[in-house]
Formats: sequence, C-alpha cells, structure tokens
Amino acid sequence: MRSVTFTNGEHVLSPSINSKLRSLILADQAMGLTMAPKFSPRDVEASSSPAISSVSMPAENFSPAHVAPPLASLAQERVNAENVRADSSHVHATGAKASVVNAIPLAANSSAVQWGLTRALPETLQERTAALNEIRTRHDAACPLCCSASNYTHTVLGEGSANAELVFVGEAPGDNEDAVGKSFQGDSGAKLDEMIKAMGLCREQVFLTNVLKTRPQQNQTPTQDQVDQCASFLTEQLLVIRPKVIVPMGGPAAKQLLRQDEGISLLRGKWGAWLPPRGCNVAPIPVMPTFHPAYLLRNYTLETRALMWSDMKLAMTKLTAK
Repeated sequence: MRSVTFTNGEHVLSPSINSKLRSLILADQAMGLTMAPKFSPRDVEASSSPAISSVSMPAENFSPAHVAPPLASLAQERVNAENVRADSSHVHATGAKASVVNAIPLAANSSAVQWGLTRALPETLQERTAALNEIRTRHDAACPLCCSASNYTHTVLGEGSANAELVFVGEAPGDNEDAVGKSFQGDSGAKLDEMIKAMGLCREQVFLTNVLKTRPQQNQTPTQDQVDQCASFLTEQLLVIRPKVIVPMGGPAAKQLLRQDEGISLLRGKWGAWLPPRGCNVAPIPVMPTFHPAYLLRNYTLETRALMWSDMKLAMTKLTAK
C-alpha cells in the first residue's frame, strides 16, 4: 500500500497513485472537514451507539473544523470500487426485468409525458435546455395538481445543468424553496452545496429538483394521488437530461423513483435503477438513495454523516467509471 502523509493538515499523495482513488481521498477529507464542524462528547457517544440521536446543527456552524476524521485506507477504497462494479450488475439485471414494471411510473397521468414518447429526445445542450424550459412552461399551465393549488408562491421546477451527469431529487419544495422558486434552499440547501463541493462539483454542474413542483398544503407528506398528478414532469426532466446517476434524497423521493415501499434506512447505500417509460428507448439509470440534508441536520452525528458520505462516494465512483 502506498503511504499517505500529512503536513499542516494537508495530505501529500504519491504521484503514481491511481487518479480515481486520489480524487476519492481528497473528497473524503474535504467532506470530513465540512461534515464534522466539531468533535464533542455527544458526537463520540452517538458514533458508538446504534441509535441516532437528534442533534441540531445551526447554519452558522458550517465552517470547517481543524481536525478531520481518519481517512479510509486505500485498500478499503479499492474494496468500495469493487463493490460498485458488482452493484452495477444488479442495475443491468433490474433493467432486464423492466418489461412489466416500466409501465408503472406513468400510471395516472401518462398523457402528460411528451419528451421521449411523442417528441424526439434532445441531444445538444441547447436542445436540452430548451426542452427543460418547455416542460416548465407546460407544467405551470397544465399540471393537474399544481394548477388547482393555491397555497404556494412559486413553482419550483428545478435548476442546474441540462447536461448534468448527476441529478438530486427531493420530495417537494418547502417554505424556503417556495419563497424563491429554487430547489434545496435554507440550511439543508447550504449543507447539500457543501456535499456537492466536496464531490468536486458545483450546483451549476448538477441538476436539483423534486418529485412535486409546488409546496404541499401545510408542508404535509404528499399522497400517492398527488404524486401521480405531478410526477410525469419529473419523468420528462430525467428523460431530457439522462444523467449517469440519480440521487433521491429522503424516503418519499426514493420510493417514487424505485417503486419501492421500504424506508430510506433500508434503501440507502444500495444501488437501484430508475426505469424509464416503455417506448422511450432510454436505458435504466442507476439510483443511489440517501438521506435528505434536512434529516442529516436534525441527526447530526458521526454515524449519520458517515452513512450519507459513503452514499455520495458510491455515486462518485459510478460517475468516474469508464
């Protein structure tokens, strides 16, 4: 194993080290710093206990710490990479069984899907951007759920690159998102921005969106009927962008994309696949579920941080795979 040394908090890596492992190690330390603002007795107790305690982390404590948690060994990183390659076979196997399940996501509002079915999928960045703008306009004029609602300020269709290789999907806009019309705002948005930065990306390079495009009444969990009325627009966004990886954040988004009933604690950390509608000629897209940043901030322990960052590293490995 090649050695990794540290000088004044910065590590020096052998020039001959595998570039993929190098990027993962660098991101691991970056995330470790920002995900661990301080180490308190409560953190230590939480990391050694199977239960996840509720520790609130205010926005002003986002600044990096002076001490980073230990880095995973290069050997473990290699094991992680091998696990991802093994998981890929599961994604392909899931796609082979898509003939029946493929019809499910369109259920109640299939006539709303146009891109990929009645319209040829866009290829260039300009074409994809125009298609996303068209989806936004059509949603605001015709979504059965959102056009009949009156309790929101802005629709929140999503933001980021139309060529994004990585798409984050939440459940629905909250008060902060509704106020400005943008996805993932407030404290949870700031925390997600830190994660994205630690992955070597920025908000403008990924795409951020939600299953529902308007804030639910009193921020309640949407019913399946409400999801069915609005989710076809998310389907079209994914067909237009066609990312390498989708990361649903939180149980409701993961359940919708994977058509599963399990909770996020069982779904996270395991590769699944989003199955596009039948007839659109798009391959299944790998899905890596993880916690929502808001949950992370409510349960800000070493255990929760480690689990969420391990999910992000799995997504990164898929992005960098040839």
